[in-house]
Amino acid sequence: MENILITGGTGNLGKTVVETLAESGYHLHLAVRKDVGDSAENVSFYPTDLADSKQADAFVHNILDTNAKIKAGVFLAGGFQPGNLAETSMEDITKMVNLNFATAFNVAHQLIAHFKTVGGGKLIFVGSKAAMDFKNAGSNFAYSLSKQLLYNFSDLINQSEANAGIASHILLPVTIDTVTNREAMPNADFSQWTDPAAIALTIQNILSGKESNAEIQF
Repeated sequence: MENILITGGTGNLGKTVVETLAESGYHLHLAVRKDVGDSAENVSFYPTDLADSKQADAFVHNILDTNAKIKAGVFLAGGFQPGNLAETSMEDITKMVNLNFATAFNVAHQLIAHFKTVGGGKLIFVGSKAAMDFKNAGSNFAYSLSKQLLYNFSDLINQSEANAGIASHILLPVTIDTVTNREAMPNADFSQWTDPAAIALTIQNILSGKESNAEIQF
């Protein structure tokens, strides 16, 4: 059974991704913010503050201590904050960078070191299509900066680690169609939003080798 590391697996998108991958027969290792009870048959939980580099390191090494070879990391943890430049403080930027970038970097940093010992692996990040639209991204200034940082990180990994058999992919959805987002934006056109199931299927296709693009837009 192949091992997949997942951050943000208990969130709105994460639950769909976890269900899809669990049904595909992977053993999933989830970082969670608090103890959620006993592990399931092929889903293991690790209470971790991913913004803390030491805890993120321990998360990866606790998986490896079971003699597991990790096939891929799927990075779903993150958060959103609106606000233009005038409304944004350095504290806002730090908050968004910690949620959307540090939670991924701290784990990916250790995972890449592991991949180099086992002949490679895959990294899958969830960015934002809107954050890459520079004409409009300023309305969500801190959020967009953090997602642009994640996008650049994925690109740099592919440029620097390809010879080690490491492939990074970044998914660029529009607003994800979750209950939380519908409640926050009740007047939006939900038909234009990205279905979580479509993201889960794309991740499944990357893991199985059916999808190889480094950047995938929805």
